[in-house]
Amino acid sequence: MDIKIPSIFYIRKLKELDRINGHLGLNEGFLLFKIARSLKENSVIVEIGSFKGKSTCFIAEGMGSRNIRFFCIDPWKDGLMQEKGDEIFNEFLQNTKKYRDRFSVLRGFSHEVIKEWPAHRKIDFLWVDGDHSYEGVKKDILNWIPLVKKSSFICFHDYRDAPGVKKAVDELVRDNKIKFVNRKGCIYVSKLL
Repeated sequence: MDIKIPSIFYIRKLKELDRINGHLGLNEGFLLFKIARSLKENSVIVEIGSFKGKSTCFIAEGMGSRNIRFFCIDPWKDGLMQEKGDEIFNEFLQNTKKYRDRFSVLRGFSHEVIKEWPAHRKIDFLWVDGDHSYEGVKKDILNWIPLVKKSSFICFHDYRDAPGVKKAVDELVRDNKIKFVNRKGCIYVSKLL
């Protein structure tokens, strides 16, 4: 994934995005930006777990003005985080307002949203950063990976720090479902085999 990017312009822009409150480092955001930048017209991106929109912004910036469909899935519900769900959702909307025309919000748990997802809509980039329990990640894998196009990107956040994420991802690798591509910070980058 060698993409030439005019560095001065983007470094300034990405550092600005890094000021958004969230659990993502600048190096991780830059990685998401580069993956989104590498996608072709008419690609589909799914983000499971959008929180306050930091990763959403890095991905949207990487998309540029190309015709790419981007879906942000999160329940923004009370009790899941320390803050109230509606407060987090409002912060998400505020943080992402510049990119609002580049993504669609699907408010709900990923295992609920999948029930309404059209089977013909295949995914080119799946970003998993929702429920970090083993059961939650496993459910996202079982529900969403069948919709990912062969050789497309699947990235998992908190692989390094969340035992449930690591266990579920390691099982996918062991079962030859995905191929390791890179690790940056807490992100495990893979491609579907």
